[in-house]
Amino acid sequence: MAAEGQNGGDDGMMRIGKRCYVSNLAWKTSWQDLKDKFRECGQVVYANVTRGDDGRSKGWGIVEFENPDEAIAAVNTLNGTDLGGRRIAVREDREDRDVKQSLEGEEGAAAAPRPARAPRGRGRGRGRGPRAPIEGEPSGFQVCVQGIPWKFTWKELKELLAECGEVERADVMSAPDGRSKGWGTVRFTTKEAANAAIEQFHGSSLEGRTLTVFLDKKA
Repeated sequence: MAAEGQNGGDDGMMRIGKRCYVSNLAWKTSWQDLKDKFRECGQVVYANVTRGDDGRSKGWGIVEFENPDEAIAAVNTLNGTDLGGRRIAVREDREDRDVKQSLEGEEGAAAAPRPARAPRGRGRGRGRGPRAPIEGEPSGFQVCVQGIPWKFTWKELKELLAECGEVERADVMSAPDGRSKGWGTVRFTTKEAANAAIEQFHGSSLEGRTLTVFLDKKA
């Protein structure tokens, strides 16, 4: 189910399935709006905007293409573009990437639970190494930050979020050529600090980019 493209991976190659994770959606954006937008990159076979019990959008969704090459194209071309008046963030769907056997032909079927994988290919971060991932639910200590300025280093990311609490580690993801991918992770010493970072910075603007901040499900 994985395909090889540009960027990412331990050997300099991206491995990505057919699905993309799309965040920072406008509250009014529907699954049809999402599907229409992503048709620019290929044949969309599934699109969904996640909603809460009250029926309101949670601001993120999933798009599945007919083949992995189309998903790669969506990540490379639609990340940071406008949809419904907001600058969306597009990345590979990590849950899809980690699936070892395809469930093709069973659209919507739930995959069996699987343990979280150890983080790979961290950027130019410094500090203590990441703790072993906890199987199942996220630890609640680490957040992903998408939409950070391209020139930001791990130090600047750490300093930015340090006002929410003590930061144990910060990383900015980089491509093989050393350029930032525009997102990173920050691990706090308390869950309260991580939640405060989401509350304070999610949806905020920084140097012309909109930040998307959420709990890291892989840490």
